[in-house]
Amino acid sequence: MPRRASSHPTEVELQILNVLWAQGASSVSRIHEALKPYRSTGLSTTLKMVQVMTEKGLVVKDDSRRPQIFRPAMSQEDAQTGLVDDLLQRAFGGSVDKLVLRALESTKVSESEINQIKKLIGKFERGTK
Repeated sequence: MPRRASSHPTEVELQILNVLWAQGASSVSRIHEALKPYRSTGLSTTLKMVQVMTEKGLVVKDDSRRPQIFRPAMSQEDAQTGLVDDLLQRAFGGSVDKLVLRALESTKVSESEINQIKKLIGKFERGTK
């Protein structure tokens, strides 16, 4: 029986999902090649990770083709939302302002990013998202 879909992928699972979001549905060998600069694991390890992700409902397998093709079961935005919601609750007690302030204080923010943030705040103030 498949495992319950997880909205919180592990670090390795996120790396695989990032590959799939970037290059689209892929075979295990294509996923493995894309991961090589970041992980020194064998093809069989990559295959096992993708199989576990399939069981967890994080990726979907297309058995109609050979080699089998895998695609993400969720959008990048949905995964990010789940991770941010989890972080917001667990680390910041649901306080959005504390999360945003910590993010802004702990990283170098470009002028372009500041302008994007200002535009987003303006949209929220006007009641449009």
